Amino acid sequence: MTKLIIVRHCQAQGNLERFFQGRIDSDITPKGRAQIGAVTELLSSEPIDVFYTSSLKRARLTTDGINVYHNVPIITDDRLAEIDAGDWEGRFLTDIEQLYPQAYSDWCHNPAVFQAPGGESIAQVYQRVGAAVDDIIRDNDGKTVCIVSHGCAIKCLMCYLHGWKVDDIANVPLGTNTSVNILQTDGRQAPVFLMENYTDHLALIV
Repeated sequence: MTKLIIVRHCQAQGNLERFFQGRIDSDITPKGRAQIGAVTELLSSEPIDVFYTSSLKRARLTTDGINVYHNVPIITDDRLAEIDAGDWEGRFLTDIEQLYPQAYSDWCHNPAVFQAPGGESIAQVYQRVGAAVDDIIRDNDGKTVCIVSHGCAIKCLMCYLHGWKVDDIANVPLGTNTSVNILQTDGRQAPVFLMENYTDHLALIV
């Protein structure tokens, strides 16, 4: 049995300024640093054996913060990176809505069919994060693993772990920055979800 702790990265500039980050390596914000502190304290007593993270700065800094209490290996796996948003990257969401009305509508209301212009589809993200988590579970039987990733990637990952097809992804909520999901799985039977989109540790952060 493997225990998975899945954390969305802290607030970065794109989250604050409302532009589409995707693979842009945005700096984190002062609020993001406070979120790292809060999630670090939340997970300080968890017996984490290893971290898996994307190489993007906002995920890596969140990982480094949580690891302060654990000092365990950190493995970079860019299958956990955020969606490659192609032509949308760096554009403000208000501009995207005007320039790409159908694709933006799909992103908001019908994500299963969404594909970023010049970038990835949701189906491609679903496939790569699913392959990554299958490998992580296989390689870490009996361990507690912390995965630090990104909003869209985690949405796809949670859909996959629930055993749902990508067609059902609209039913998966988007967690806020440093929200936490915890589950136990052996990779064969349905996982046991202990916590989904937990955010109580952020109550005092404004």
